[in-house]
Amino acid sequence: MTSTEYAQSVLQEKKEARVITEKDKTSAYDAAQLISGSFTSPLYEVLWENFFDMDGITRHLESMYDNGNHFGLVYFIFILANAVEFSVPIQFTEMSANDSLVPILSAAIIEDWLEYYSACEATEYAG
Repeated sequence: MTSTEYAQSVLQEKKEARVITEKDKTSAYDAAQLISGSFTSPLYEVLWENFFDMDGITRHLESMYDNGNHFGLVYFIFILANAVEFSVPIQFTEMSANDSLVPILSAAIIEDWLEYYSACEATEYAG
């Protein structure tokens, strides 16, 4: 998905503006975990293979999450994916366009990212 397609998809989703109830948040978190799990690790690998500064990226993602900048985190992930021509799932786009789902998606992404970062860091030092 190109940046243009992503922007158009987000704007289209914003027009539909679905409201998430408290009951739906548990399901939304489960969905966010599945979405994040399907692309976070492969994206990390592609970035690493292309010599991106993974320590710097991780610090930036952690900072955004810790400061409650969930929209920034989600959009930064898209920018990273776009930089290495990595496709994000359409469900990522749909969730990132819904204001009430962005914090949930952000939490799932940072959880997966940090888990993968820790595993890769341990492997680098062990080898």
